[in-house]
This record gives sequence, structure tokens and C-alpha cells, in this order.
Amino acid sequence: MDRPNILLITTDQQRFDAMSLNGNPLLRTPIMDNLAARGTNFTRAYTTCPSCIAARRTILTGQAPATHGLVGYSETDPFDPKYTLPGLLADAGYQTQLVGKLHQQPMRRRFGFDHMIMSLSPAARPDSEWTRHNDYADWYRLQTGGRDPQWHGIHGNGRIARAWPEDDYLHHSTWLTTEAIRFLTQTRDPSCPFFLHLSYWAPHPPLIPPAFYFERYQRLRDQWHPELGDWCPKNATVKPGVAHESPTGPYGLEEMRDAMAGYFGLINHIDDQIQRLLDSYFVYMGPRSKDPVYILFTSDHGEMLGDHHLFRKSLGYEGSAHVPFFIGGRNVPLAGKPSDALVCLEDLLPTCCEMAGVEIPADAKVDGKSLMPVVRGEKSSVRDELHGEHSGGHANHFVVHGKHKYIWYSGTNEEQLFDLEADPRECHDLSGNAALLKPLREHLAARIKGREDYAYDIAKLKPLCNRQPGVFKWKT
Repeated sequence: MDRPNILLITTDQQRFDAMSLNGNPLLRTPIMDNLAARGTNFTRAYTTCPSCIAARRTILTGQAPATHGLVGYSETDPFDPKYTLPGLLADAGYQTQLVGKLHQQPMRRRFGFDHMIMSLSPAARPDSEWTRHNDYADWYRLQTGGRDPQWHGIHGNGRIARAWPEDDYLHHSTWLTTEAIRFLTQTRDPSCPFFLHLSYWAPHPPLIPPAFYFERYQRLRDQWHPELGDWCPKNATVKPGVAHESPTGPYGLEEMRDAMAGYFGLINHIDDQIQRLLDSYFVYMGPRSKDPVYILFTSDHGEMLGDHHLFRKSLGYEGSAHVPFFIGGRNVPLAGKPSDALVCLEDLLPTCCEMAGVEIPADAKVDGKSLMPVVRGEKSSVRDELHGEHSGGHANHFVVHGKHKYIWYSGTNEEQLFDLEADPRECHDLSGNAALLKPLREHLAARIKGREDYAYDIAKLKPLCNRQPGVFKWKT
């Protein structure tokens, strides 16, 4: 087989169960589902730092957060890695193209891409040193006679939702797809293979899908509710005044159902746009339709979406850290079997390099592993354990080992423990079981041994024993 083309599609803030194939009975994602079912759907995939910038550093480098140096959210830190995924592929003769969100500094640094059509978000922020470049905002103003693309007023981190108030072609996700199609069908060099990273902003807020999609999920609102664990207060009094972007509640059920309609609608819209992209390349391109193309799909992190009265990301819970991840394609060998191997975003770089036949330099400090042996059916496992973390106000570490997940809040020394096999929604905290807790503590202690930014003292740890974490400071 000729060297395959590689299409990496990433969404922003899409949780694992925000796909029909991954157990969501309300959400329609037939295109994602089919690509995943025909390829390898990894059902235990995690982001090891559940927020945008750190996770995208991991995608670029194959490095864990502690290796590339960002273990939380910081918008201003410049990044200058020696090796990147697009850079390695470009050096091997691939044409490398970004369409969408990169979220690294300096903004116009190419990080190995031959060319970038870059839009961090649907909003224009020309007065910000860190977000002022936005190719979508420039295009939108030309289409609308200079109108601000944020005129609808829906916040880029909030739980308020409404239908997109414009023609569908002006929507950010539609525009990104149009630009990716333009690259595939008009501007790419057909004499060499391509690496295209199509990086959607959605379903990250603002929760503004086209009206058709918002109305579809509004009709299903009574069938959906966020998960509230045993450790979460059921009688929390919902009071006016909780900031619309607050990561902690309590939240009202009706407002979270609005958020659900916006969130699911954005994902359903992307699913249809992926079909548009595939049709444009494989159906309408004649002889190019026989090109071998691997399609990788994942998200930088998830979204709590009201589960346990939490919203947004940065936490070790399944809603925030467990992400969709599949490898499919066209005109390439595919096993067509799901995998429960424990995988993470670090694995993208070595996987793509093996697809392309590119050797990773010995000094690249890559923490990920190639998933191609699993895709080919040669191996069933990748690693026994996975460690994730996020600094900041809700600073936490988590370890997934076997069927258990252990979470430690470093600021309060609070601990939780869940059986993901029996309790995949993390509704019952088992940290009161000392026998279960002991080996998970040992695993985390080994993971962060020598770290100067955390002090992990077993004598000071506080198992929550199915109580709410005080770190969230919820009001009841």
C-alpha cells in the first residue's frame, strides 16, 4: 500500500458517552458510529490533562503533561517543542495542514504544519495578545458587512444555550468543514500524502448549534437528566445568582436540559459535517476516491454537563477525562473490532508515525505508544495503568488501574475511589474500603515521586467515604 493519508479530527470538550455507539440513546452520531464500528473504537481512552492547551500540547508531541511542562491551564506560556507530529510527518514528505483550533503560543507559530487556517474559537478577540488571530472572525465579518461574530451574546464557557441565529453556512463548524474540503479538493498537492488536522471548536460553548439541531434535542429534553451520585447532595437548593460559567453548582434541571440541547446539537451537527467532508473527498473526487486514508477521531477533554452538579472540565471524573477515540478510514485495512485497551492522547503521535512509516527520534521523549498493533489485531492491551492530573483551583490527580479509578484532590487531601466496571457513572465512592484504597495510593505515590509541585503524604489523606468533596464548596 502507498503511504496512507492521515486525517485527524478532534472536537473540543466532547465526553466519551457523547456518541450513540458509546451508549447514548438520545444523541444521533451515525457517521462517527460507522467510522468507529468499521475500525477500532477504543472504549477506555483518556486525556491526561483535561483542559484545552495542555491536552493539545500532548497531541502535538506525544508527551505527558509533566513531560511537556504544562499540567493545567495557562494561555500565555510559549511552547517550542523540538519535535511535533506534523513536523515529523512534514520531514518525511507529507503535506501538513491545520484547519481550526491549535491553542498554542505564539499564535502564528506553525509547529510543523506547512499551512494553517486557524480559528481558536467562534469569537473575535482582537484586543487580546493571546487570541487576537482568528481567520473565521475575519471571514465572518466579510460575509456580514463587519458584524461581530459574538453579537448573539452567548458566552464561550457558559451553560446558557440557544439556536444559532444565522444561516447555517456561517456557523463555525460549517466553515471549518468547508475549509477542510477546500484543502482536500482544491489546494493540496496530490503528488504526496497529506496529514490534515481538522480541529473543531464545538461542542465547547457557546452552546449555539444550528436551529434544526437545537430544536431536535429540545424535543427530547424530558428524557435526559444529569447523573447525581450518592456522594452528591440531592437536596441542594438551586438559588439565583450562580455564575453562568461556574464549574460548580448546584444547577437547575431545566437549565441543564437547555445546555444538553445545545451540546448534543453541536455534536450532531459536526457528525453531519463529517459526512459532508467524506462525500466531498471519496464520492465526488473520481480517482482520488481510492486513496488510502486513515481517520483518527478524538477530543481534547470532556464536559461534566451537570453530572454531580459540576460543569466544564479539568476534573478526573469520567465526564471530564474519558473521551471518544477511534481509528477508522477508507481503503486501508481495518479490524472492525472495539478495544478496551487503556489509551490516551499521548498515543496519537506514535500511532500516526507508524501509519506513515516514520521513525520517532530517540530524543523525542515520547510517552505514548503506537496503537497500530491493536488496530491490526496483534495485541489487545497497551498499558496497565494511566495517570492524569490538572493543577489550579480544583487541583487533582487520578489513576485508572484495572477496573478502578482513584482521585486525589491535592489542595484538601480528599480521596475518592470508583469501580468503573460496576459503576461507570461514578455514583458510589468506595474510598472507605481501605483494602481497595491502599494499592491505588501506592500507584499514585509512584507516579508523582520526585515531583516538587505536590506533597503526597499518606498520613494526611482523607478518604471521603461517599461524601461530597469539600474542594467544590457546594451550598445546600
